[in-house]
Amino acid sequence: MKVSSHYLWLALAMACLSIVTGEAVANPADLDTLMESGVEAEESDPRYAGVELDISRKRLPEAQATTIEKTRAPKMPPRLDDPLAGAYSYHLARQAAMSDNPDGVTENLAAAIEASPGHPRYQWWQTVQAIKSMDTATLVRVLPNSVRSLLNSPVGRGHFIVAWHQGAVLLNGFFWTVLVSALYLAWWRTMAHDMGATILKDSKHQPRFLLPLLMPAILLLFKPGWFGFLAIMSILLLVHARGKVRYLLLATWVMALALVFPGWPLLRSAVPTVDPTSEVTLLDRACTLPPSGSMIRELKNRIATSEDQDRTNRLTVALAIQEARRGKYQESSRQFRKVLETEPTNFPAMIGIANNTYYRGYMDSAAKRYTEITLAHPKRGEAPYNMAQVYFKKLFVPEATDAMDKARSLGFIPSFSIKGVTRRKGYAPVVYPPLTNQAMNEACRYEAPNYPPLVILSSWRHQLGSPPLPLFILVGGPLLLALFLIMWWNKQNDPTECENCGIPLCHDCCKIHDGAWLCAGCGETAERSRSDMVLGTLLRNRSREQGMALGHRVIKISRLLPGAGHLATGHFRPAFIRLSILAAGLFMLSAGWAFDMGADWSSPGLMLPGETLHPKWLPMPAAMWPGWNGSSVLLGAGLIALSWIIAFLDGPGLRRGIPDRYSLTPNTANRDTVPGPGIATR
Repeated sequence: MKVSSHYLWLALAMACLSIVTGEAVANPADLDTLMESGVEAEESDPRYAGVELDISRKRLPEAQATTIEKTRAPKMPPRLDDPLAGAYSYHLARQAAMSDNPDGVTENLAAAIEASPGHPRYQWWQTVQAIKSMDTATLVRVLPNSVRSLLNSPVGRGHFIVAWHQGAVLLNGFFWTVLVSALYLAWWRTMAHDMGATILKDSKHQPRFLLPLLMPAILLLFKPGWFGFLAIMSILLLVHARGKVRYLLLATWVMALALVFPGWPLLRSAVPTVDPTSEVTLLDRACTLPPSGSMIRELKNRIATSEDQDRTNRLTVALAIQEARRGKYQESSRQFRKVLETEPTNFPAMIGIANNTYYRGYMDSAAKRYTEITLAHPKRGEAPYNMAQVYFKKLFVPEATDAMDKARSLGFIPSFSIKGVTRRKGYAPVVYPPLTNQAMNEACRYEAPNYPPLVILSSWRHQLGSPPLPLFILVGGPLLLALFLIMWWNKQNDPTECENCGIPLCHDCCKIHDGAWLCAGCGETAERSRSDMVLGTLLRNRSREQGMALGHRVIKISRLLPGAGHLATGHFRPAFIRLSILAAGLFMLSAGWAFDMGADWSSPGLMLPGETLHPKWLPMPAAMWPGWNGSSVLLGAGLIALSWIIAFLDGPGLRRGIPDRYSLTPNTANRDTVPGPGIATR
């Protein structure tokens, strides 16, 4: 009986155990457990946790197991990128380019871009190299990345804007110079006539061909500068010009005025980006470079003197990032919290506190902060990426993979430094985002008023002009005077040249015969002639003689300055093409080599006198001079030579293009066909 009672109790215990086991099998594990959905537990294994324990893959519980000892936190956080490695590889690439080593350029430039793929200087230097080597395939591949890097980098965009502005100033200056010179040569006889009548008071108004040299000589004595000289010289040219020539001169003049106008906001805000001592540069370096004691001290000094809250927040974010970079996580978080007090959704500050929490070993708190950041900034991929590192640390691999996929879908694909250390004491690197583009743009606008107008053209003041008046007034004042004279001149109906032979004349020296404006010679011939037939013959002979002389003069001035002959004969398009080729050649020969989009802070308009080839006559960076065999120099010399070759080949065509002027008869004069000074009547 005693044995059977034991068996009875054992049977009852087994029955109860089977009931409990049946209930466990009937209720499969929830999705929010370590067990897979739909998989039944066949038997309970004491080595594994039971289903009643809430160990979740979807939630990060507040458990001490997810808190790492502070002694294991890295003294300095690891980094994904290494900007110093990128800068070093870029330096090697530029050295290889100077030593004519294309393989070294390709290898080192690829390493620099791999280390810092978003760096605009590396991207644009690669574009410049593709253009120099005529590599169309590489140019098509890298140009979109270069444009994208400018859009994503206010500092790189500012450097780009300043360089293009300086290049446009010089190119416009060269074209304006050749245009004014060509018009001056084309209308030399007209100016000689007008100046002889005005200055010498010659009763017969005989042209004095040296008189046109008097005006530029007097102007140079006052040292108005390059643009001031061109503006004053263009006054009479714009008044006398007609048709497309007037529009071309006016457009060139207005472009010069726009380039020297100091009030453009985009240009003004770009100035701090090319100053290596500016606050904008300090912020950019503090957010990207490794920690530096000098940068931290400078940031603290600026914060102490700042009275603008937005500026204080920008400087504080940069300081907090520097503190985090050197492992001062608590001090860094304290600085970040100062920013969040006045700007609760500041993205770099929110990420920075979460990163510092992660590196201090508090995984669950860091995860909660990353979740809040994702809700506040759903379009930024840094938070999901950093969240993935927390999941990996907790061995939640599926969730970490989902977070990485989300970061990629938002466009955040960080670059990993090949040589850099990517882990320290088991901690994967997370991203400390720099200041946002909006904050950097605000920093540029805040600091821009500290610089004088057109400071980026400081080394060119001797060329452009440095009178007591601002440069834009020196250029715009003569333009307003010229427009006023045009309105006044259009009300006059004075003749400008003889309708028979084309000799310059004015209202005082002309003779009117049967409604035709004639010069003194043609007028005397018309008065002495007693027969219309004889008069027609004499006028034709005189017109033919003057036409042949005009042809010789046109060919001479065309060979002296390409395009001037076509302006004298009224052929606008050929003249514009030849002047453009010559101006482009002068630009490439004298200055085109100096504009390198990948150079470090080398802006030609900001060079010190000792850094230039010549402080007055050629203030271009001496360090960037490629020698006379440089591609830009050779291209410029080739364009200049091409323009003069075309000018010498234009001789016969120009002579044939000058129409005969002996169609005038005493009864068929027409003053409305006169196109302007120095231009033959058709």
